[in-house]
Amino acid sequence: MQTWNAPLPWAHVDAFRTLDFKLRATAKALTSWSAKHIGSVRLQLAIAKETVLCFDCAQDTRILAPHELALRRKAKLCSFGLASLQRTICRQRSRVTYLAEGDANTKKKFHLQACHRSRKSYIGKIRLQDVELSQDEDKAEAFFQHFDGILGTPGSRPTKLDLSILNLPSIGEQQLDHCLSEEEIWQTILDIPSDKAPGPDGFTGAFYRAAWLVIKTDILNAFHALWALDGRSLL
Repeated sequence: MQTWNAPLPWAHVDAFRTLDFKLRATAKALTSWSAKHIGSVRLQLAIAKETVLCFDCAQDTRILAPHELALRRKAKLCSFGLASLQRTICRQRSRVTYLAEGDANTKKKFHLQACHRSRKSYIGKIRLQDVELSQDEDKAEAFFQHFDGILGTPGSRPTKLDLSILNLPSIGEQQLDHCLSEEEIWQTILDIPSDKAPGPDGFTGAFYRAAWLVIKTDILNAFHALWALDGRSLL
């Protein structure tokens, strides 16, 4: 809260630049807090596993002392907790929603996923009249010529839809042209998965819900500026 409400370095700034600055400052503060109070989860997990392994090797040749057994038990519990925390962090950093709790966010997994998407969306060949095109340059040129030819030309509408048959309630123009309300924005935030980030800023749905009372004003100002077509910082 203190970081979010810190004074801005500019005297006059638009809503989008304000929101961007506060999100960046908050992310930096959270990263610093995590480094000071939590540290490297991977390093702590490696130390805990190494401690348990040393005690297990020593137990093969002698009986462990009571304080050694207590330390081994504590290191074992820490390794379980840190492993679960590391899996949660990997899942939050992933950009897919089907990643299970026990899966690892590895480069190999997502490399295979990217290759699968590439093969699935790849167009091997197209038929232009009576000619088959398989070269990428020929296919690109055919697509360009097709869409360039229909761009800007009026199209014919073979069918028409009579909405009066559906007996839908009529809506006035004033109801169509209005900014999103606070209730609509809040409902959208509730629909965001708590452990996934909707954008590259890295903030999960849990953050927006927990800090809503603090960040609400700046979020609403950004939506109001967008609705008023005031996108100075978007240029």
